[in-house]
Amino acid sequence: MSYEVIQLHGEMTGTKRLSKGDQATGVGNQVFITENLFRNGSKYGFSSTMCTQVGGPLNPTPKNPTTQLCSGVYSLDNGQVTWQNTLAVTRQGTPPPWKTAITGGTGAYTNARGYILVNGTKRDYTLYLVRTTPS
Repeated sequence: MSYEVIQLHGEMTGTKRLSKGDQATGVGNQVFITENLFRNGSKYGFSSTMCTQVGGPLNPTPKNPTTQLCSGVYSLDNGQVTWQNTLAVTRQGTPPPWKTAITGGTGAYTNARGYILVNGTKRDYTLYLVRTTPS
């Protein structure tokens, strides 16, 4: 078993919102986000994210947020890291930093587990990777 910490910074390259969900609740609405990822100031890869609203009101508030189910891929120089989370979202700005689960990977990140500490305001991502060798 090995451990690694990777600190990345994202610069957004695209966002697309699809409002094709339920008109009364917004359930089913989606957002897609792409970013270039940098490590120590040098381009290190890119990310692709998809979030689908799975609960909550059409017009969320801090006391009554929507629930988003998000998944994505960090395509890095040595392979890919996949992740997934749920997130309470309001229209009051970016949520405070949160953790998201690493669900796997390819290349140097095959069998990766762990979590990502996400600072959405700064677009900073710290990956705490645990890697095991296949049995």
